[in-house]
Amino acid sequence: MQISNHYAPYEKKTLVVVTNNEVAKIFELQDREINLVSEIKAQEIEKVGRSSGKINDGPKDFDEEKRLTRVLMYKDLSEHLLGKIQKEQLDLILCAPEAYKNEIFEQMHSQVQKVAKEIVPKNLASLPLDQIIRILQEIR
Repeated sequence: MQISNHYAPYEKKTLVVVTNNEVAKIFELQDREINLVSEIKAQEIEKVGRSSGKINDGPKDFDEEKRLTRVLMYKDLSEHLLGKIQKEQLDLILCAPEAYKNEIFEQMHSQVQKVAKEIVPKNLASLPLDQIIRILQEIR
């Protein structure tokens, strides 16, 4: 997809990661071109052996299960990004919901953290690409 001439081009190749609880989308930006290069989806955590099956076990901790699922996705994302930044020099912009912006950064490999130019505290994963670009340009 082409970025409008109303916006400044990205002179250095930049990876933009937009994420939420379920998916991380990785876009590559250079000059006025943006393309989706990969998508990492959260995997269900194996629940075997997590409860004893007794009647009075109490409710499962769904929030903790969601957090663990999200952390595993972030670790997969970190490995993927590490492979990309080891091959070539580029900038990185991470976009995550405000509640998870520190969590995603903490799960990234130290080399990925060093390349991260910015962490945008917004949930952009479900937005169309043109709106993602507009928001990124506004904060630039």
